[in-house]
Amino acid sequence: MTASTTVPRISATVGAGGTNTAADVRVVQDLLNRAARAELAVDGDCGPATCGAIRSYQSGFLKAPDGRVDPDGLTLRRLAADAGERSEAPRSDPATASGPADGARLTQFARQGPGHYAYADSERQYGTDAMLQLLTGTAAALHRAGLEMGVGDISFVQGGLMPPHKTHQGGRHVDLRPLRTDHARGPVSIGDPVYSRDGTRALVESLLSHSAVRRVLFNDTEIAGVRSYPGHHNHLHVEVGQ
Repeated sequence: MTASTTVPRISATVGAGGTNTAADVRVVQDLLNRAARAELAVDGDCGPATCGAIRSYQSGFLKAPDGRVDPDGLTLRRLAADAGERSEAPRSDPATASGPADGARLTQFARQGPGHYAYADSERQYGTDAMLQLLTGTAAALHRAGLEMGVGDISFVQGGLMPPHKTHQGGRHVDLRPLRTDHARGPVSIGDPVYSRDGTRALVESLLSHSAVRRVLFNDTEIAGVRSYPGHHNHLHVEVGQ
């Protein structure tokens, strides 16, 4: 672990026999997804999948994995270091990236403006014209309603693989944060006290009013028009067809 690595705080042990508060579990689930590509739902529920992912990760450096992540413990420090390395190191190589199959030019989405803000690095926010029109139109609709959306990963400027995603290779996929009742610019998951179903419903309705949208993956089944998919408790995955 490098000296610059920031170790997230958890209040108590997560995993086998732990206190497993929902906020702490989400921190660990997010770290496991980034550090070990565990593909867990970041839902705050420390079930068999999360405990198994902890043990699997620990098997790489512990002789006797215990399935526990302790505050300021070795496993938490290793997770933070590995998650940081994966977020910094993987980049798509322009010489090998295929980009959109039809050769469409990708353009960077505006980092900030009325109705939206960015929570991903700038080099990860390039989309097709249809994607940018969707995001711009949705942001404008939300702004009129006094709301704001967070825009995450889209694609690299040259397309190609964008770890840890299997998609996001051609400017036609974007991750968006659900909305919050406190209007803060931060992550939120279904079941959190500050999760706004009404605000997120307004976001989904605006997205689906655009004919380019093929699907919206999100796990709040009380919102019409979304499809449930593992790991989509804390973000919406939107795909356009152009």
